[in-house]
Amino acid sequence: MTIQAIIFSKDRPLQLHATLASFALNATDAAIVQIHVLCKASNEAYARGYALVAEELAGQLQINWVQESDFKVDLLAVMQEPRSSSRRRRLWDRLTLRNPRLRSDHLLFLVDDNLFIRPFCLQQIADSLNAHPDAIGFSLRVGRNTTSCYSMQCEQPLPPFESAALGLRFDWSGQVGDFGYPLEVSSSVYRCADLTPLLRTLPYNNPNRLEQALSAASGLFARRLPSLLCFEQSVAFCAPVNKVQSVLDNRSGAQEEYSSEALNTLFLDGYRVNVSALSEFVPSAAHVEIELPLSQP
Repeated sequence: MTIQAIIFSKDRPLQLHATLASFALNATDAAIVQIHVLCKASNEAYARGYALVAEELAGQLQINWVQESDFKVDLLAVMQEPRSSSRRRRLWDRLTLRNPRLRSDHLLFLVDDNLFIRPFCLQQIADSLNAHPDAIGFSLRVGRNTTSCYSMQCEQPLPPFESAALGLRFDWSGQVGDFGYPLEVSSSVYRCADLTPLLRTLPYNNPNRLEQALSAASGLFARRLPSLLCFEQSVAFCAPVNKVQSVLDNRSGAQEEYSSEALNTLFLDGYRVNVSALSEFVPSAAHVEIELPLSQP
Protein backbone atom coordinates (compact mmCIF):
# COMPACT_ATOMS: atom_id res chain seq x y z
CA MET A 1 0.00 0.00 0.00
CA THR A 2 1.42 3.36 -1.03
CA ILE A 3 0.95 6.80 0.52
CA GLN A 4 2.00 10.15 -0.88
CA ALA A 5 2.01 13.56 0.76
CA ILE A 6 1.31 16.77 -1.13
CA ILE A 7 2.34 20.06 0.47
CA PHE A 8 1.18 23.45 -0.78
CA SER A 9 3.60 26.33 -0.16
CA LYS A 10 3.87 29.97 -1.18
CA ASP A 11 6.59 32.36 0.01
CA ARG A 12 7.22 30.45 3.24
CA PRO A 13 10.59 28.65 3.11
CA LEU A 14 11.18 28.86 6.87
CA GLN A 15 7.73 27.54 7.71
CA LEU A 16 7.93 24.82 5.06
CA HIS A 17 11.29 23.73 6.47
CA ALA A 18 9.61 23.38 9.88
CA THR A 19 6.75 21.36 8.36
CA LEU A 20 9.15 18.94 6.70
CA ALA A 21 11.55 18.76 9.66
CA SER A 22 8.73 18.05 12.12
CA PHE A 23 7.32 15.44 9.72
CA ALA A 24 10.73 13.73 9.53
CA LEU A 25 10.97 13.82 13.32
CA ASN A 26 7.52 12.42 14.11
CA ALA A 27 6.34 10.28 11.18
CA THR A 28 7.93 6.90 11.88
CA ASP A 29 7.76 5.96 8.19
CA ALA A 30 8.65 9.42 6.83
CA ALA A 31 11.68 8.14 4.90
CA ILE A 32 9.55 5.94 2.60
CA VAL A 33 6.77 8.45 1.93
CA GLN A 34 6.89 10.21 -1.45
CA ILE A 35 6.43 13.93 -0.80
CA HIS A 36 5.46 16.41 -3.51
CA VAL A 37 5.92 20.10 -2.71
CA LEU A 38 3.91 22.43 -4.97
CA CYS A 39 5.65 25.72 -4.30
CA LYS A 40 5.41 29.26 -5.54
CA ALA A 41 8.06 31.93 -4.98
CA SER A 42 7.11 35.56 -5.59
CA ASN A 43 10.70 36.76 -5.86
CA GLU A 44 14.31 35.61 -5.98
CA ALA A 45 14.75 35.76 -2.19
CA TYR A 46 11.96 33.25 -1.65
CA ALA A 47 13.39 31.08 -4.46
CA ARG A 48 16.76 31.03 -2.63
CA GLY A 49 14.94 30.04 0.53
CA TYR A 50 13.22 27.10 -1.16
CA ALA A 51 16.54 26.01 -2.67
CA LEU A 52 18.00 25.95 0.85
CA VAL A 53 15.11 23.82 2.12
CA ALA A 54 15.66 21.33 -0.70
CA GLU A 55 19.40 21.21 -0.03
CA GLU A 56 19.14 20.70 3.72
CA LEU A 57 16.46 17.99 3.66
CA ALA A 58 17.55 16.08 0.56
CA GLY A 59 19.10 13.26 2.60
CA GLN A 60 16.21 12.85 5.03
CA LEU A 61 13.07 12.76 2.89
CA GLN A 62 11.98 11.81 -0.63
CA ILE A 63 10.84 15.17 -2.00
CA ASN A 64 9.69 15.99 -5.51
CA TRP A 65 9.76 19.77 -6.01
CA VAL A 66 7.19 21.23 -8.39
CA GLN A 67 7.22 24.90 -9.26
CA GLU A 68 3.57 25.85 -9.51
CA SER A 69 2.44 26.91 -12.97
CA ASP A 70 -1.19 25.83 -13.34
CA PHE A 71 -2.28 24.76 -9.87
CA LYS A 72 -4.98 22.25 -10.83
CA VAL A 73 -2.98 20.70 -13.65
CA ASP A 74 0.12 20.50 -11.45
CA LEU A 75 -1.78 18.87 -8.59
CA LEU A 76 -3.40 16.21 -10.77
CA ALA A 77 -0.13 15.56 -12.58
CA VAL A 78 1.78 14.67 -9.39
CA MET A 79 -1.03 12.33 -8.35
CA GLN A 80 -0.90 10.22 -11.48
CA GLU A 81 1.73 7.95 -13.02
CA PRO A 82 3.13 8.86 -16.44
CA ARG A 83 1.44 6.60 -18.98
CA SER A 84 3.70 6.86 -22.01
CA SER A 85 7.29 7.55 -22.96
CA SER A 86 6.02 9.69 -25.80
CA ARG A 87 6.50 13.38 -25.01
CA ARG A 88 3.40 14.24 -27.03
CA ARG A 89 1.30 11.61 -25.25
CA ARG A 90 2.52 12.75 -21.83
CA LEU A 91 1.55 16.33 -22.65
CA TRP A 92 -1.88 15.18 -23.81
CA ASP A 93 -2.37 13.13 -20.63
CA ARG A 94 -1.28 16.13 -18.54
CA LEU A 95 -3.78 18.43 -20.21
CA THR A 96 -6.77 16.09 -20.42
CA LEU A 97 -6.13 13.95 -17.32
CA ARG A 98 -8.18 11.10 -18.72
CA ASN A 99 -8.19 7.81 -16.83
CA PRO A 100 -5.11 8.57 -14.74
CA ARG A 101 -3.26 5.73 -13.07
CA LEU A 102 -2.76 6.90 -9.51
CA ARG A 103 0.67 6.91 -7.91
CA SER A 104 -0.66 5.81 -4.54
CA ASP A 105 -3.63 4.45 -2.63
CA HIS A 106 -3.74 7.20 -0.01
CA LEU A 107 -3.06 10.92 0.00
CA LEU A 108 -1.96 13.22 2.83
CA PHE A 109 -2.69 16.89 2.19
CA LEU A 110 -0.48 19.43 4.00
CA VAL A 111 0.17 23.17 3.98
CA ASP A 112 3.36 25.00 4.86
CA ASP A 113 2.33 26.11 8.35
CA ASN A 114 1.61 22.54 9.50
CA LEU A 115 3.65 21.35 12.48
CA PHE A 116 3.84 17.77 13.77
CA ILE A 117 4.14 17.38 17.50
CA ARG A 118 4.07 13.67 18.41
CA PRO A 119 4.88 10.33 16.76
CA PHE A 120 2.52 8.65 14.28
CA CYS A 121 2.72 6.09 11.49
CA LEU A 122 1.09 6.73 8.12
CA GLN A 123 0.94 3.03 7.28
CA GLN A 124 -1.11 2.43 10.44
CA ILE A 125 -3.40 5.30 9.42
CA ALA A 126 -3.91 3.72 5.99
CA ASP A 127 -4.64 0.37 7.64
CA SER A 128 -7.19 2.06 9.90
CA LEU A 129 -8.96 3.55 6.87
CA ASN A 130 -9.09 0.08 5.33
CA ALA A 131 -10.57 -1.29 8.56
CA HIS A 132 -13.28 1.40 8.48
CA PRO A 133 -14.65 1.55 4.91
CA ASP A 134 -17.33 4.04 6.03
CA ALA A 135 -14.69 6.65 6.99
CA ILE A 136 -14.12 9.58 4.67
CA GLY A 137 -10.61 10.13 5.99
CA PHE A 138 -8.25 10.30 8.96
CA SER A 139 -7.66 13.72 10.50
CA LEU A 140 -4.32 14.35 12.17
CA ARG A 141 -5.42 17.75 13.51
CA VAL A 142 -8.44 16.95 15.72
CA GLY A 143 -8.85 14.91 18.89
CA ARG A 144 -10.24 15.17 22.39
CA ASN A 145 -7.92 18.15 22.93
CA THR A 146 -9.37 20.37 20.15
CA THR A 147 -12.14 22.06 22.10
CA SER A 148 -12.08 25.37 20.22
CA CYS A 149 -12.20 26.49 16.58
CA TYR A 150 -9.65 29.16 15.65
CA SER A 151 -11.18 30.18 12.32
CA MET A 152 -14.68 30.63 13.77
CA GLN A 153 -13.37 32.04 17.09
CA CYS A 154 -15.64 29.84 19.17
CA GLU A 155 -15.70 26.84 21.43
CA GLN A 156 -16.57 23.58 19.68
CA PRO A 157 -18.25 20.68 21.51
CA LEU A 158 -16.62 17.28 21.16
CA PRO A 159 -18.65 14.82 19.09
CA PRO A 160 -19.71 11.44 20.48
CA PHE A 161 -16.55 9.38 19.92
CA GLU A 162 -16.32 5.63 19.40
CA SER A 163 -13.21 3.47 19.59
CA ALA A 164 -11.63 2.73 16.22
CA ALA A 165 -8.89 0.50 14.89
CA LEU A 166 -6.44 3.34 15.57
CA GLY A 167 -7.75 6.01 17.91
CA LEU A 168 -11.32 7.28 17.50
CA ARG A 169 -14.15 7.59 14.98
CA PHE A 170 -17.15 9.93 14.94
CA ASP A 171 -19.95 10.99 12.59
CA TRP A 172 -18.89 14.31 11.06
CA SER A 173 -22.23 15.36 9.62
CA GLY A 174 -23.90 18.01 11.76
CA GLN A 175 -20.84 18.62 13.92
CA VAL A 176 -19.57 22.09 14.83
CA GLY A 177 -16.32 23.72 13.75
CA ASP A 178 -13.41 21.52 12.72
CA PHE A 179 -15.28 18.32 13.55
CA GLY A 180 -17.83 19.16 10.87
CA TYR A 181 -15.18 19.97 8.24
CA PRO A 182 -14.11 16.55 6.92
CA LEU A 183 -12.47 17.60 3.64
CA GLU A 184 -9.54 19.96 4.11
CA VAL A 185 -5.94 20.40 2.99
CA SER A 186 -3.98 20.82 6.23
CA SER A 187 -3.17 17.35 7.59
CA SER A 188 -5.76 14.71 6.76
CA VAL A 189 -5.29 11.37 4.98
CA TYR A 190 -7.78 10.30 2.31
CA ARG A 191 -8.22 7.46 -0.16
CA CYS A 192 -7.16 8.64 -3.60
CA ALA A 193 -10.06 6.73 -5.14
CA ASP A 194 -12.52 8.87 -3.16
CA LEU A 195 -10.96 12.26 -3.86
CA THR A 196 -9.66 11.96 -7.41
CA PRO A 197 -13.05 12.34 -9.16
CA LEU A 198 -13.64 15.54 -7.18
CA LEU A 199 -10.15 16.86 -7.82
CA ARG A 200 -10.62 16.34 -11.54
CA THR A 201 -14.02 18.03 -11.80
CA LEU A 202 -14.17 20.78 -9.17
CA PRO A 203 -13.17 24.34 -10.13
CA TYR A 204 -10.12 25.67 -8.25
CA ASN A 205 -6.86 27.45 -9.02
CA ASN A 206 -5.10 27.64 -5.63
CA PRO A 207 -5.10 25.77 -2.29
CA ASN A 208 -7.69 28.05 -0.69
CA ARG A 209 -10.18 27.61 -3.52
CA LEU A 210 -9.45 23.87 -3.49
CA GLU A 211 -10.36 23.55 0.18
CA GLN A 212 -13.41 25.75 -0.32
CA ALA A 213 -14.59 23.54 -3.19
CA LEU A 214 -13.91 20.31 -1.28
CA SER A 215 -15.81 21.57 1.74
CA ALA A 216 -18.80 22.54 -0.40
CA ALA A 217 -18.80 19.04 -1.91
CA SER A 218 -18.46 17.14 1.38
CA GLY A 219 -22.22 16.55 1.56
CA LEU A 220 -21.89 14.17 -1.37
CA PHE A 221 -20.19 11.72 1.02
CA ALA A 222 -22.54 12.08 4.00
CA ARG A 223 -24.44 8.86 3.32
CA ARG A 224 -21.65 6.62 2.00
CA LEU A 225 -18.76 7.88 4.18
CA PRO A 226 -20.37 9.34 7.31
CA SER A 227 -17.50 8.89 9.75
CA LEU A 228 -14.12 10.55 10.27
CA LEU A 229 -11.17 8.98 12.09
CA CYS A 230 -8.68 10.71 14.39
CA PHE A 231 -6.26 10.09 17.25
CA GLU A 232 -7.17 10.53 20.91
CA GLN A 233 -4.87 13.55 20.83
CA SER A 234 -4.04 15.40 17.64
CA VAL A 235 -0.54 14.88 16.23
CA ALA A 236 -0.47 18.02 14.05
CA PHE A 237 -1.74 21.58 13.99
CA CYS A 238 -1.34 24.73 11.91
CA ALA A 239 0.51 27.78 13.22
CA PRO A 240 -1.15 30.65 11.27
CA VAL A 241 1.39 33.32 12.17
CA ASN A 242 1.06 35.11 8.82
CA LYS A 243 -0.95 35.21 5.59
CA VAL A 244 0.45 35.01 2.07
CA GLN A 245 -2.76 35.02 0.01
CA SER A 246 -5.52 37.52 -0.65
CA VAL A 247 -8.11 35.12 -2.06
CA LEU A 248 -9.92 34.57 1.25
CA ASP A 249 -9.83 36.67 4.40
CA ASN A 250 -8.74 33.80 6.62
CA ARG A 251 -7.84 34.61 10.20
CA SER A 252 -4.11 34.76 10.92
CA GLY A 253 -1.48 36.49 13.00
CA ALA A 254 -0.32 39.94 11.93
CA GLN A 255 2.95 40.54 13.80
CA GLU A 256 5.44 42.24 11.51
CA GLU A 257 8.32 40.11 12.81
CA TYR A 258 6.41 37.02 11.61
CA SER A 259 5.63 38.31 8.13
CA SER A 260 6.71 36.00 5.33
CA GLU A 261 9.38 38.52 4.26
CA ALA A 262 10.82 38.81 7.78
CA LEU A 263 10.84 35.05 8.35
CA ASN A 264 12.50 34.41 4.99
CA THR A 265 15.22 36.91 5.86
CA LEU A 266 15.82 35.05 9.12
CA PHE A 267 15.84 31.75 7.24
CA LEU A 268 18.49 32.97 4.80
CA ASP A 269 20.50 34.20 7.82
CA GLY A 270 20.52 30.67 9.25
CA TYR A 271 17.56 30.68 11.64
CA ARG A 272 15.35 27.57 11.83
CA VAL A 273 12.30 26.52 13.84
CA ASN A 274 13.45 24.19 16.60
CA VAL A 275 10.79 21.55 15.97
CA SER A 276 12.03 19.38 18.86
CA ALA A 277 10.95 22.15 21.25
CA LEU A 278 7.34 21.58 20.11
CA SER A 279 7.31 17.86 20.90
CA GLU A 280 4.28 16.88 22.99
CA PHE A 281 2.71 20.34 22.67
CA VAL A 282 -1.07 19.96 23.11
CA PRO A 283 -3.00 22.41 20.90
CA SER A 284 -6.52 23.36 21.94
CA ALA A 285 -7.52 23.86 18.30
CA ALA A 286 -6.55 22.75 14.81
CA HIS A 287 -5.00 26.22 14.32
CA VAL A 288 -3.01 27.90 17.10
CA GLU A 289 -0.91 31.05 16.91
CA ILE A 290 2.31 30.28 18.76
CA GLU A 291 5.65 31.95 19.38
CA LEU A 292 7.92 30.16 16.94
CA PRO A 293 10.90 28.58 18.76
CA LEU A 294 13.56 30.01 16.44
CA SER A 295 17.22 29.13 16.82
CA GLN A 296 20.37 29.70 14.82
CA PRO A 297 22.42 26.47 14.62
